[in-house]
Amino acid sequence: MNTYVVCMDSSWVRDSQMFDIVGLTDDELADLDMCGTDNEGRWHDMEPTPFIAVIKAENEEEACKNAAIEMRYDPRCLFAIKVSE
Repeated sequence: MNTYVVCMDSSWVRDSQMFDIVGLTDDELADLDMCGTDNEGRWHDMEPTPFIAVIKAENEEEACKNAAIEMRYDPRCLFAIKVSE
């Protein structure tokens, strides 16, 4: 058995953005209103690779199928990266 990290292929994800916290202190982060209009400029588009699961399987296809069953996704939208044998 091998260990795989299974992720959603980014082509199946839409409108992914991340909030840029560069330059903010811990105190500023604690009081931050991310959804406020003052911080709209801190949101940036990103290329997602959403983590789905860590799965033990014989190969990438089996890892995607097992993760899809466990997490209720279609396995055709997933990919697996082997991290250990």
